[in-house]
Amino acid sequence: MSEKHFSRSAALLSGLLVLLVAIACIAGCTGSSDSGATPTTQAPAPTAGEGNGATSGGSVSAVHYTDLIKFLPSATANWETGDKNGGTMSSSEGAWSWAEVTYTQTTKPDTTVTVVIQDTAGMTEGYWTIWDTAVTVDTPDFSWKSTTIKGYPAWEFADKTSDEYTLYVGINDRIMVFIDVTNGKKDYLTVFGNLIDFNGLAALT
Repeated sequence: MSEKHFSRSAALLSGLLVLLVAIACIAGCTGSSDSGATPTTQAPAPTAGEGNGATSGGSVSAVHYTDLIKFLPSATANWETGDKNGGTMSSSEGAWSWAEVTYTQTTKPDTTVTVVIQDTAGMTEGYWTIWDTAVTVDTPDFSWKSTTIKGYPAWEFADKTSDEYTLYVGINDRIMVFIDVTNGKKDYLTVFGNLIDFNGLAALT
């Protein structure tokens, strides 16, 4: 799977969590001791019970990566489609599959869109590890927000300092569709999201 995109997303989310913990600690040290004070709340991370996250301990087999590759879309004339790759990875809980392709804009080669489709067979692996700790946040540098794509729950990330936008779409607590735009526009998330057959992926589970 694309370790560059996964590591970058994980690092950004880890930094966010550290920031939230620091804010909580500062609030705890400087807050009033008045027992009548109203505690602040944060948006909860999605849970498997709500149909928004992967469950651990998969009891089914992941879809073979060759079948996932078939769902990687063909780009429009303004984009060059790279090699479509895939594979199987294993953890202590079992095996899971992934497929990936990167598209390059023909008029601006430093603008790319990477699409990854993974099936963790219900295990918390790959991008599901980021999904399960995501919270809604907005800062001058970046933001995370929950949304829906064609009826499926999703998280959208925006790096406001580098024109990078990322979308995580969860399908039936198993399949994750990851779309990452580098040096591009947020609209590209919608463009490539519209090219993906989410219902077809759901039918695989």
